[in-house]
Amino acid sequence: METFFFVAKKIIQCCFIAYFTVFFYLSLKKCFLKDKSKVKLFVLSLITGPFLSYIEACCLSSCIVRVINPEMFFNINNKRASAEKYIFVLCLIIAVAFLLINLLYAWLLGKWLETGTKSSVVYLYLMFNTLAIMLQTPTGTGMMFSVPYLRDIVDIAGNLSLLLAAWLFYRHDIRMFSKIARTDIKVDWRLFNIPPAVFILLYTFYVAELGIAVDPEGVYPVGDDLVLAIYIFSTIIMYLFIWAFYVIIKNLSATNEAIKAKDEVKTLSVEVMEALAHTIDAKDEYTRGHSVRVAKYSRMMAERLGLSPEECENVYYMALLHDIGKIGVPNEIINSKDKLTDEEYTVIKTHPGLGYDILAEIKSRPDLSIGARWHHERFDGKGYPDGKKGDEIPFYARIIAVADSYDAMTSNRSYRDYLPQEKVRSEIKNNMGTQFDPDVARCMLAIIDEDKEYELHE
Repeated sequence: METFFFVAKKIIQCCFIAYFTVFFYLSLKKCFLKDKSKVKLFVLSLITGPFLSYIEACCLSSCIVRVINPEMFFNINNKRASAEKYIFVLCLIIAVAFLLINLLYAWLLGKWLETGTKSSVVYLYLMFNTLAIMLQTPTGTGMMFSVPYLRDIVDIAGNLSLLLAAWLFYRHDIRMFSKIARTDIKVDWRLFNIPPAVFILLYTFYVAELGIAVDPEGVYPVGDDLVLAIYIFSTIIMYLFIWAFYVIIKNLSATNEAIKAKDEVKTLSVEVMEALAHTIDAKDEYTRGHSVRVAKYSRMMAERLGLSPEECENVYYMALLHDIGKIGVPNEIINSKDKLTDEEYTVIKTHPGLGYDILAEIKSRPDLSIGARWHHERFDGKGYPDGKKGDEIPFYARIIAVADSYDAMTSNRSYRDYLPQEKVRSEIKNNMGTQFDPDVARCMLAIIDEDKEYELHE
């Protein structure tokens, strides 16, 4: 019977190594593998399994103790001698060394996989590592000899529990983990490494201390009940890790999906606005692309003026739709090749108000109407529709006004070709403080001066 339990334990441990190797390979492949050789990665997994199983605290501690001479730590009665502090320091050194070896190995593995988040590889590796080092603890050794084979039964039960933990970790955590490991979501995976790293450090210290303290008869001086209690507590912690990381990674995955959906809606919104802008510009064969160019110039100035990325985007959207009110202006007026009459000009001047009324209906983005209503206001107060002046004109509208005028001068019209760059620069400079906000105009002049090849025109 004793032989049966011995063989059963060895079979389970061998199964765990194979189990671990396959799961570790599948996890790396699922989360990080791109165009790497699957055979190469599998060979690496085969090496990693035994590495975790044998290069662990018990081996390190027993090797060090044999080299140093165990009699240094024990008297002839197999009790701890006066070298308690040396035992503590030695166990701590073993635990720290073991953790550093694994962190280095995991980091090199992440570097080999060429992933941008090496700390995520370290996290995955450390979680598997917690299972591997717990497998090496002879939980039932030396306990309750009065009950036949109880220690073997406890060992087998503990090993089976770790097999279940490995399966749960792969089945739940890795599936969620893989969804965000290949995305651009910003996750500080270093925080994920702290709990398993601390666990490994403390647990290895505990195992190393047992390895040093055990007497020749295989009895732990700290007490067998305490050994079992620590193992059970550690197993519970392991399951809590799996559950906690599952919840965290699931929430991160859900957040990532929400961000992705938001980005898709945002992209769709921009595409709809650009299509609408093209539709408006198409009313006049000579203004095709006008709104998109004005939006482009407006964003360039907003960036130079130090606005935040969000504000720059807002300016871009407002400029895209600044002429939407022209949808209510008759085509014959817009496409007139003759000088407009006073009546026709009066109709043209209604398009800011019409645009404002249309965009004001978009309750989720009421700011879109700013550019539409006030892009024809002048800094000196002589513009339309409201005759605002100076700082009364919304800053975004002042930016769009300069961009709108610049594109009007650098685009072909039915009555002329686009103006020379020097002429455009002169017009903007001469109208600083009258038609244009001086700060915005100076920003546009700087852009013009950098455009040596005069590429910013229709």
